[in-house]
Amino acid sequence: MAELSHSLYKSLLLHSDNNAFVIEGRNYTYLQLSKRVAYIQSVLLKNNAISIGIIANQDFETYSAILATLLSGITYVPVEPTHPDERNNQIIRISKVKDIFCSDFSSLSTEFRESNKLKFFRTENGEKDSAELKVIHTDNPAYILFTSGSTGVPKGVPISLQNLSAFVDNVDDMMLSISEESRFLQVFELTFDLSVFSYLIPLLYGSSVYLLPKTPFKQMAAIQLIEEQSITHVLSVPSFVGYLKPFFTKIRLTTLQNWLFCGEALKADLVTEWQKCISEATIYNVYGPTEATIFCTSYKCLQNGVKEYHGIVSIGKPFKDTGFGLFEGQAPVSETDTNAELCISGSQLTTGYLDDTEKNKTAFFSFNENMYYRSGDLCRIGKEGDYFFSGRNDTQVKINGYRIEISELEYHAADFPGIDETVVIVTSNEKNDQQVLNLVYTAKSELNKDNIIGFLSKKIPAYMLPTNIYFVQNIPYNLNGKTDKKALAVQIAKIT
Repeated sequence: MAELSHSLYKSLLLHSDNNAFVIEGRNYTYLQLSKRVAYIQSVLLKNNAISIGIIANQDFETYSAILATLLSGITYVPVEPTHPDERNNQIIRISKVKDIFCSDFSSLSTEFRESNKLKFFRTENGEKDSAELKVIHTDNPAYILFTSGSTGVPKGVPISLQNLSAFVDNVDDMMLSISEESRFLQVFELTFDLSVFSYLIPLLYGSSVYLLPKTPFKQMAAIQLIEEQSITHVLSVPSFVGYLKPFFTKIRLTTLQNWLFCGEALKADLVTEWQKCISEATIYNVYGPTEATIFCTSYKCLQNGVKEYHGIVSIGKPFKDTGFGLFEGQAPVSETDTNAELCISGSQLTTGYLDDTEKNKTAFFSFNENMYYRSGDLCRIGKEGDYFFSGRNDTQVKINGYRIEISELEYHAADFPGIDETVVIVTSNEKNDQQVLNLVYTAKSELNKDNIIGFLSKKIPAYMLPTNIYFVQNIPYNLNGKTDKKALAVQIAKIT
């Protein structure tokens, strides 16, 4: 699959009778998909679009629009309608998109539509058109995804078609037994880069993509869908499965061939327990930041045990044409069993954040004529060359697979009227299988927690909201003048 656009084009035409998507029980064939993509493509080209925002609704029209951009050399920027308008407005401003595709205007607030001088458009399901599917090459990025930013402003990560093509080739090398008969489950929001694997990879093979129904009980819905529809391939974050632990003794999924974990540290005991539930499947732990295109390592978990460090499963070895190095500053560290920052180079790496020169100076550097990205992840190399995640060297955490700069939460919380200082403490939940965010603040007197949450809900996505909020009289500091988070953690533990 050397050339992504042509591979996608050929697959759409070759597998016309296969089901491409199954959404809320309705089947959409590759023939229907190719016609829909061709029509939307004709609309985009008629409007001379270079980049376009796509409201990330989970429906056939939205996926068709994404494929139309990939075949047309048009950059798409997914915009999650459930995220706060303020954040989405920032994304629109930074990405400079002028047009917005939206399959369902009811998913947008009136304020969002009126606050942006944009051209909003949609296409009707009943429209017929004889447009011919095309492949158009440009130098535009394939897509731009936005991640949490420490200054309160999200960072734009442009990913090229070359980055995506390299990723597709490396997934092909993993030998995941993907065929026309395969059935993939798509569990992610379209603003989360792991979603790209869950829809793009199967469509390149003529496989079927099953979207998770809209329900607050998505884990149980996923199990039901896997059983009823004989799902063969799933990618999820570890916490997605972790929620199912109370039901492990009752879960037996026999159709699964591969389950991939990504987005969070994978605990060895979770793998051991989950293997009993999906005994016919192979479990993989894969790793990669958004900046390195979805994931760029792979580790195959064997039935007789896994390689782990302090209970965390190895992330394996880097893909071909991906360079890994452990660095202290800009000095490489070669010793095994030594923790240092993992830095990444190679064919899947972005060229840098969108219009953010200062951030690029700190996040990227050149070494041996290669550009490296500072992942912020502390890792070590095992004796057999496998990499092991051992923590973070900054204020970034992952909750349910979402990358969160805790300084961004602190930044916005500090704007709440009456709050003087804010600190975010990350702790584990009662089951010790999920991290939670605890917002600690000082003020003249205790403030209403619901009002604070309501205020934050207008500025940051729901996945960034704190689980707990604590009022304290004073923030403790150490001898260096830095926040003593250990002492603060002890202090809030006494409050509970």
